[in-house]
Amino acid sequence: MHLMIPHASALDEAARHAFASLALPNLSAQLARLSPAETWGSDEFSPQPPHHLALAALRGQAEPSAAAWAVDAGPELSWALMTPVHLAVGTDGVDVLPPAALNLSESDAARFAALLHELWPESEGWQWRLLDATRWAIGHATALDGLQAASFERAAGRPIEPWLPEARTLRRWQNEAQMLMHGHALNVEREARGEHAINSVWIGDIGRSNGGKSDVTIDARLTEPLLNGDLAAWAEAWQRLDAGPLARELTSLTLAGERFARRFTAQPLSLVEKLKRRFRAPEATAVLEAL
Repeated sequence: MHLMIPHASALDEAARHAFASLALPNLSAQLARLSPAETWGSDEFSPQPPHHLALAALRGQAEPSAAAWAVDAGPELSWALMTPVHLAVGTDGVDVLPPAALNLSESDAARFAALLHELWPESEGWQWRLLDATRWAIGHATALDGLQAASFERAAGRPIEPWLPEARTLRRWQNEAQMLMHGHALNVEREARGEHAINSVWIGDIGRSNGGKSDVTIDARLTEPLLNGDLAAWAEAWQRLDAGPLARELTSLTLAGERFARRFTAQPLSLVEKLKRRFRAPEATAVLEAL
């Protein structure tokens, strides 16, 4: 089995501290047994997280198309992930609140999505998928082609400015969604309940799938707690990973952080190499900090 673990590390000092206190014996054992192979990514400022780049390579695609993968689409349509958000205006700028801060129910999500159908109507060739409360997908045969935008996984819980799209079409769509939602009865209800208004949407992860598949098993249990800034839950999820999937016999393991995704594979080793690996196995913490 080839296991991929997105958001296995983070550059935030608090996240590094949370990880340093964990005991992950099965991860250490896997790294002692497996050999380094491919690396994907560049830096923490790239619009796509490294695990998306790794998946694109493993699927035989030049560019990631996480939205198309999420809906298991073929090459007929381009897709984008649309995420309802609250943009919080502060003295230092505008922050994109993490998903957990919205406390968005499935029913409210469906009502907001129905409202936004006005901007991306099915009568004009748009297709909609509600994947969960805070993750929707829109698809079109031509309207999304050539548009590029950062993944929401880059922007969540952070200042919005570095991640804003350059494409005028995307900025226009975002502005139109903001105007449609401003003062809407749905948000009046939410604010009366003490909840954040849904005052914008994030449109990202745009692309068209080539229809290719990969034999990768993705365990994304670290993603949600890290995006929400819940480091205690992130550390707990790491421990469950170590006791579960990482305790199995793996043929490949891909670990992805904010800058790089790195693959480790089972390769034939000489007796000398096995002895060296046994007594000088890579430190799990060092491997993850390098991502």
